[in-house]
Amino acid sequence: MGTDGLLAGVTVLDHSTVGPAARATAALRDLGATVVKVAAPVSAARIDPPFYAYGAHREMKRVRLDLKSDDGVSRFLGLVADSDAVVEAFRPGVADRLGVGYDACRKANPRIVYCAISGYGSSGPYARWAGHDINYLAVGGYLATQGNALPGATVADSAGGGMHAAISILAALLRREKWASGAYLDVSTTNGVLFLMALQIDQYLATGEEAGPGTTLLTGKYACYDTYECRDGKAVSVGAIEAQFFRNLCEALGLPELAAAQFDDDRQDEIRKALAEAFAQKDRDVWVSELAPKDTCVAPVLSVAEAAHAFPQLDVDLPEHGRIRQLASTIAGSVMAAEREARKRR
Repeated sequence: MGTDGLLAGVTVLDHSTVGPAARATAALRDLGATVVKVAAPVSAARIDPPFYAYGAHREMKRVRLDLKSDDGVSRFLGLVADSDAVVEAFRPGVADRLGVGYDACRKANPRIVYCAISGYGSSGPYARWAGHDINYLAVGGYLATQGNALPGATVADSAGGGMHAAISILAALLRREKWASGAYLDVSTTNGVLFLMALQIDQYLATGEEAGPGTTLLTGKYACYDTYECRDGKAVSVGAIEAQFFRNLCEALGLPELAAAQFDDDRQDEIRKALAEAFAQKDRDVWVSELAPKDTCVAPVLSVAEAAHAFPQLDVDLPEHGRIRQLASTIAGSVMAAEREARKRR
């Protein structure tokens, strides 16, 4: 990475290949940290993601070590001595058995920030369960609000575990600058999902009302917060929660009489039917161009292909696959985001 990144000069050792830990170190990399992937020897059994996944590990370094050998462990701890953080996603207890857990790393470098990321944390009844994104979303209450629909994105891995871990690491690095001490971070991806579900869980704890499909504003109870198909088969999203936004939408659609009934439970079917009929009269992009500038909280439902071309991309050269295109970093303050903004100002 260049010297302009917010984390320039920070070195992170990363044991992960997939999942929330790989998301966390990708974020740290995009903020300017030097990330070194610590991989097993080629002959060892491991999970490798497709070459294009996780940003193709762009701007990352790699070292192969056999952590089941004394030499591999010794070499790894030698790297720890000159690093700032270690990120691992082993099952709880595995890193310690290998001799590369927090205690061993702390001996090699008392200032090390050690982040262990797992599905359910290192303790508790679920700690040793195997799991993936869908499981963490299930335990955190997220899936229960979705009906039979799966999210289609790794919400738990990315926003639950990955970002949760990255924030924790950044906080520990900041604390270390003030107190000159390292830290052990036990990151549970499920706890990250609970953070994402705070609105619904706090609602239940305060009122006893449990969010489910079609029972709350955010899960489809009201027509002002939904998606609607347009004439061309494409869809728009409507998030007109505030009264003025819904009034603007109703007036723009020629349905001003519906504005006052926005949260009338008995009229939701009527309102939803009227909105659906209105949106069916024009193509998606026509509606977006007409409605979005009028404070209606309307936006297009983009396909993956459309989204891929709507946001900044970059070219990456891979030794075995040649040049590929991928989504550029979207994190504020990242090296690539800063470079894009600088180009816009020239």
